[in-house]
Amino acid sequence: MIGIAGILLTLIITSGCIAFAGEMPELKPVSDEHTREMQAALYPMIYRITDEMDDACRLVLDTARELDGKEADDPEVRLALLKLRRDIPFSFEAGLFDADDTLIASTEDLGATMEIGSGKATHHYTEEDFKAAGSRCIVSGYSTLLQGDNGFTFTAPVYDANGKYNGNLRVGIDTWALFSGINEYLINAYGYTIWVAQENGLVIYDSDAQEIGENLISDTLYQIPSLQDAVKKILKDPSGNASYFFFDPTWVNYAQTNAVWGTVSPGYGMTWRIVLTDNVPEKTAETSEAMPTPEELKAFVEKAYVYAQLEGKEKALAAFNDPHGAFADGELYIFAYDMDGVTLALPYQPGLIGTSRWFLEDPYGVKIMQRMVSRAEQGGGYLCYLYPNPDHNYAQEYKLSYVMPVDDTWFIGSGTYIQNSPLSNSEYIDWKLREDLTYQVRDMQYIAKTDGISSLVAMIKDPKSELQIDGLYPFAVTENGTVLACSLNPWLADTNQLGRTTALGVSIFREIISTGRAGGGVFYCLNGAFGGGDAEYMLIYVEPADESVCVGSMLLIG
Repeated sequence: MIGIAGILLTLIITSGCIAFAGEMPELKPVSDEHTREMQAALYPMIYRITDEMDDACRLVLDTARELDGKEADDPEVRLALLKLRRDIPFSFEAGLFDADDTLIASTEDLGATMEIGSGKATHHYTEEDFKAAGSRCIVSGYSTLLQGDNGFTFTAPVYDANGKYNGNLRVGIDTWALFSGINEYLINAYGYTIWVAQENGLVIYDSDAQEIGENLISDTLYQIPSLQDAVKKILKDPSGNASYFFFDPTWVNYAQTNAVWGTVSPGYGMTWRIVLTDNVPEKTAETSEAMPTPEELKAFVEKAYVYAQLEGKEKALAAFNDPHGAFADGELYIFAYDMDGVTLALPYQPGLIGTSRWFLEDPYGVKIMQRMVSRAEQGGGYLCYLYPNPDHNYAQEYKLSYVMPVDDTWFIGSGTYIQNSPLSNSEYIDWKLREDLTYQVRDMQYIAKTDGISSLVAMIKDPKSELQIDGLYPFAVTENGTVLACSLNPWLADTNQLGRTTALGVSIFREIISTGRAGGGVFYCLNGAFGGGDAEYMLIYVEPADESVCVGSMLLIG
């Protein structure tokens, strides 16, 4: 909806006032036909989101009833939490808390970030709160959750064997995972996008991740008259339509944005406005210029590395931040971050200097900054992700980057957009298949706990097992690189693949193992000749099955 980075390029904020680079035009009337077309795209999404929330609430309540009367150390408790996390694909983690809101049991992801028996929940609920909620879960406001990610929680009461209130079950929900797939569908199917806000003005989802967590009412950056008029109307009325001005992708001129909205009540205590807008930029024509080769990309970064070593950090960052300097040539430019994801150099987005981009994700859940830091800490290398291309009107395109550390405190990198990638040419991953990918991998985690690794391996190898999902290719690999099973390439079973690399020198299985050791995650793999017609693009999701085995699945793109 509103890009903070872009705003800071063209706004001068002094004494609470905002000066704009362009002139304020007049809002143009919107035809009833256009409004109806937007509503026709929005309402099915309202119903879909409502159904998703109702299903998640039911799963949490049903699991809470399974936990009634059970001790926290009962093995069935842990299995119930794993099953719940599997069945809600947009969840972060699940945890059981006592009546004093102390963590007493959890999934592995939550247990790794806070101590069982001492960790406290961030929101406190009483038995009276649950009575008021009745048959619905309590839904928290958007906040930083226990494991450091951002989202909201579903909470349901748990009772002892005598029916006395004994604690509560909480599930953290990833708003990016919940909404980004729907947003990609709307962009590609209709040319619309959505943003989502609580009734207090807090943005809980926007395709521009920098907007999430900002408040539309109180933030100085949003005090544009037409935008504030629209915001007041959106937060007051359950549904409607409005128009407002904001910057176009150049961040210099204004563009009118038309919006329609509806309301979703995900649970007790929370209401959201789902706002659909028509400000999606159309992709401009592709350039005929040849894109840099991976070798040229690496050489460009190495040149910047040598400069930083010779001239020092301060002078190097000044050079990297110069959009007209030696390290910025159109699409090809040097960026720099510290190992915590704080921006040090970004020549075309100087407003982001000094800000953390640690939670930056692409539309399919690839944590861009976290993967960059991980690759830099490993000594450097290539990685892929989706990112807006300023040369094509800021359309999301598949980007190949090379990063390398300057020292142990910061790193540099550069990237190029791959024009013939499926995801750079109006293709997108269906959000149901993306949810299936999450479900399948978490189901493998659950099977490993209930039936053992050997049973899981047999199911991966059996193309007719109930584990299999069309379009997905599950696998299991040990931490030393031995492939236990791989449905895409069955002949890899019982071989060690640590030394096998792609054309870019990336070991897929080393990437799988390091991702599993880090607690799990999503990444892209480009297999085959770079830029060639036989290149194979994959989205891979990985989770640890136990201390020595990782499980995952591959989704082929295009």
